[in-house]
Amino acid sequence: MANDTLAGIGEAIRKAAAAYADALSAVGKALQDVAGSAAGADRDRLVENWLRVARMSKDGVITALEQGFELWEREIRRTAALARSAGGERPSNPADVWAENWRRATEAFGNVGGWGDEARKQAEAVQKTLQDGLRAWQRLWEPDKK
Repeated sequence: MANDTLAGIGEAIRKAAAAYADALSAVGKALQDVAGSAAGADRDRLVENWLRVARMSKDGVITALEQGFELWEREIRRTAALARSAGGERPSNPADVWAENWRRATEAFGNVGGWGDEARKQAEAVQKTLQDGLRAWQRLWEPDKK
């Protein structure tokens, strides 16, 4: 298990970085589309929602990297027979927490002027891109789950 896990960490990092870059590109395009519209409360709210989505994207990737490093360190220590003391619990699955927070964020787009449905669809597409890229981390973090 350790060799498979260690070998997969580099690939997981590449996929997470690519997913993050794709997500930021999609959010950037959405913000460019909004920037051309007339100023107003609806536009400002939409911009803030997109910035929230971008921040959540960053937070998700950082969380995945942190978990990946913890996994890498744990496997290195186990492989080197420097096992940590017994009783350390695995943290709760932050991917589930992230997915729930993302669902709430997309709902926040609601009916912002005429932009609500389109913004929600774009946010869902960004979420899918990130989730696809972060699945490699989930497989490494929870190898016993199918």
